[in-house]
Amino acid sequence: MGNTYEHLFSTIKIGNRLTLKNRFSVAAMGTGDMGGTRGEYRDNTIEYYLERARGGFGLIVLGSVIVDMETDKPNLIDGVVPPSYAPGKWRESACRLVERIHYYGAKTFMQIGFGHGRMRPGQKAPSPIPRYADPSEITGVLTAEEIETKIGYMIKTAKMAKEAGFDGVEVHAMHWGYLLDQMAMEISNQRDDEYGGTLEKRLTCARKIVEGIKAECGQDFPVAMRMGMKSYIKGFNQASIDGTEEAGRTIEEAVEIAKLLERFGYDMLDVNSGIYDSFYYCVAPAYIPKGYNLYLSKRLKEAVSIPVFTAGRMDDPNLCEEAVRNNETDGVALGRASLADPYYVKKLQMGRPEKIRPCIACGNCMASAFNKGSATCTVNPQGMKEGLYGMTKAVQPKHVVVVGGGVCGMEAARNAAARGHEVELLERADKLGGRLFDAGVHSFKGSIRALNEWYIGELKDLGVRVRMNTEATPELLKASGADTVIFAIGSEPLMPRAIEGIDSKKAVACTDILLGKKEAGQKVVIVGGGLVGAEMAYDMGAEGKEVYLVEALDDICANDPNGVPFWVRDMLNELLSRNHVEKLMGHRLDRITDKGAVVLDKDGNQKEIEADDVIIAIGFRARPSICKELNGCGIETFDIVAGNGIGSITTQIGAAYEITRKL
Repeated sequence: MGNTYEHLFSTIKIGNRLTLKNRFSVAAMGTGDMGGTRGEYRDNTIEYYLERARGGFGLIVLGSVIVDMETDKPNLIDGVVPPSYAPGKWRESACRLVERIHYYGAKTFMQIGFGHGRMRPGQKAPSPIPRYADPSEITGVLTAEEIETKIGYMIKTAKMAKEAGFDGVEVHAMHWGYLLDQMAMEISNQRDDEYGGTLEKRLTCARKIVEGIKAECGQDFPVAMRMGMKSYIKGFNQASIDGTEEAGRTIEEAVEIAKLLERFGYDMLDVNSGIYDSFYYCVAPAYIPKGYNLYLSKRLKEAVSIPVFTAGRMDDPNLCEEAVRNNETDGVALGRASLADPYYVKKLQMGRPEKIRPCIACGNCMASAFNKGSATCTVNPQGMKEGLYGMTKAVQPKHVVVVGGGVCGMEAARNAAARGHEVELLERADKLGGRLFDAGVHSFKGSIRALNEWYIGELKDLGVRVRMNTEATPELLKASGADTVIFAIGSEPLMPRAIEGIDSKKAVACTDILLGKKEAGQKVVIVGGGLVGAEMAYDMGAEGKEVYLVEALDDICANDPNGVPFWVRDMLNELLSRNHVEKLMGHRLDRITDKGAVVLDKDGNQKEIEADDVIIAIGFRARPSICKELNGCGIETFDIVAGNGIGSITTQIGAAYEITRKL
């Protein structure tokens, strides 16, 4: 029997009367399109939260809702409707949601939002300060009357939540740089009235909110605060990767805030770090280690007696068990990890942690919410679409052959087998994984390696017949007895044959370096500033190599702005600088010589770089398919072309799921 996680599965009391069955909470996540036109919870929204309740979480915190009907009118224009817009409609859906969550023994908090302030065009802030992402615009200033109006709506909505059966509310938020955060930070609050000045006066809104809620809902109604412990900024719109030039909230100030919040009457702190100006600490990429906020939450734990739940890449159960045992935190808030696998807690409880589908910290969930208006998950295509995009057992089981054992082929085989089909997977190599091996080779990509192992385990448990070292030929497939053949044959690196010197010994494909077929020298030129090339440059720079990164565009990862989230690109740029990688943006490779590489800038000026190796990382191309050779033979075929989102785990898993969910 493995780790039973006795501390994580112990109960905990929130406030005077509420007890959670374990120390796991579903962290509130911006869900984009999950609210109805009149502010109600849509059926799909309800199914999303219910799936996490079924999955064993002790507490489910709903995504934030704006509550102000007056001073946040831009939200109404954008179609974001507060619960008080149509209270009867909202209450009906809320009662239904809460009642069903309670059937599973879970508790649920409604997260109520004070507003965006400088984070959103057209909205007012505590003081005239630069707008986030557009410092040329200076915000308008909230009047005292407008602040009181917003406080009143927070209290009113909390009362609505209690009447609908919610177990408590979480105040959104003194984190990520939202309006309540702006009220609390000296850099953004220069007021001289009762809402500004000393730290305690800057917390007047937080105090009045909790006092008002307790007066309306009773002292036993729990109120939590979503709180950032450190801002990681040098100034507005300037991140501080190491936090040493902190111009926002320091951990020392956060400790004092935590003490005051407890004194005001808050029953729980739900903590993380970063603000939008340093967004890579809000939604941490793989470059930031798991549990990175624990050293901060420990400081708060030592200062207060109310429970502290910690968020921020907390998807390592052994680390979390130790953190609770050592009083670094009282509980774990899982956002992206609960999206990737709603049954995270249940699988741990069953003693099957290897069955948990890992979050790969890609950031696609938030990027899709920003870019497409709806959050999605790379590894879980059903995530946030549980009520719309589910999977059912096949009415007529088929014999399905999948060609290709990369992530796309493994997802297709897994899904088809889970639906009841007889599945056979053919892979020409001696191991499964495909491009996941390239993507997972770096020390900071442990989650990619874990995803590959998860797929291998799933195929074994589902009884998929895997045939390694097997080349799929038309003859083999025609004789297989297959009803359906799914081609997921993947991609291979591009080597531009037109480049002079591409056949020299100095020219090497990125995959040959990543897979250990060749060891890179001390001085390297990497051609291609996409994610593959940029991460190689970062890793090699960290090893002490002299690295030149050549990219024809003006920035790294700029060829697919929707594929690489802006905060991943921002952090990677800073890491490259810290590791002394020389970036040659706006340059292209002209030729490879006996000495190294010759590159040209946009004006045609040459620069010769001496190098041991010239690594080509300009992209991948789809391998040729034999799908058409099965035309007319009575076999149903699907060809998942790698060029459809080349190099993207997101699109390959998404395509495989879409094709097999109705097979």
